Amino acid sequence: MSIEKTEAVVLRAVNYRDSSKIVTFYTKRYGKMSAMAKGARNPKSKFGSLFQPLNYLQIVFYRRENRELQYVSSSDFVKYFKSLTSDVDRLSIAMSLIEITDRVMHDEEENEKVFNLLVDSLAALDSPQTFPRNTFAHFGLNLAIGLGFTPNFGNCLVCGKPIDLETQRKVYYVVEKGGPLCETCSANLNEGFLLSGSALLTLRSFVGLSPAAAAGAGMDPALRNELANFAFVYLKRHAGMLKEIKSLKFMAASI
Repeated sequence: MSIEKTEAVVLRAVNYRDSSKIVTFYTKRYGKMSAMAKGARNPKSKFGSLFQPLNYLQIVFYRRENRELQYVSSSDFVKYFKSLTSDVDRLSIAMSLIEITDRVMHDEEENEKVFNLLVDSLAALDSPQTFPRNTFAHFGLNLAIGLGFTPNFGNCLVCGKPIDLETQRKVYYVVEKGGPLCETCSANLNEGFLLSGSALLTLRSFVGLSPAAAAGAGMDPALRNELANFAFVYLKRHAGMLKEIKSLKFMAASI
């Protein structure tokens, strides 16, 4: 057994017995992990309200190899996202990000890029100057890339020619294969997810862009919704286990 320290985002927490909690974290050093917080529900507990979903913490815990449940020794805030709970749209999207992370990431598989993407996306949502649906679209797209499902936004899936957006204002995108179709090939195949040229250009720019920059990008609300819808569909197709995400229902209802 060793004593370890890592940054972590609280994904969920459940009550255990009379006074404790079992908390699922997404951590910087160990990926997704669950840990027991003994006495966390006691009124005088040193943990207080630290283990609420979305909290960005530093935790110290006792780690044992090949054990599913670790034990939290101490914890404190790294950063408190105070604006998230005061805005329904921001809170809904923030909750969807941690639910997606919980569903698609495996236990104890370190992925610092995904951790940083999650933390930076929550920080972007916490800023009142940003657009929440931009953050969802950017997170979904870059999470898919982090999981190995990198989409192609540049060349036709069939013939390989560059997509000419000066002549092609609408583009069919084959979500299952991760690529667009040029005008000629789409006429022959007649399949795919219909994207505007503006959406394809913006999705190209979102690849590798920082969450803060993507979240602050001004655009027409219809385009913003189009991007979020595409990210939702793309993730749902390539990263299984998303059909049960309760907080994603607002996406289908509002787009």
